[in-house]
Amino acid sequence: MNCPHCASSITKEQMKQTFLGYRTFRCSACHRTFNERTGTPFNFLEYPTDVVLLVVL
Repeated sequence: MNCPHCASSITKEQMKQTFLGYRTFRCSACHRTFNERTGTPFNFLEYPTDVVLLVVL
């Protein structure tokens, strides 16, 4: 997964997950952590993406 902050492809998956169960990553270039939702419109929602899409549809 590419880093949404610096666009580097050198990232490592971390063992911990977010509260909603999404994988977290750490960028080796800029040393920032991010998850699967970072940089998407769903980033600050408090519900899982599949539930949001089900409600919208």
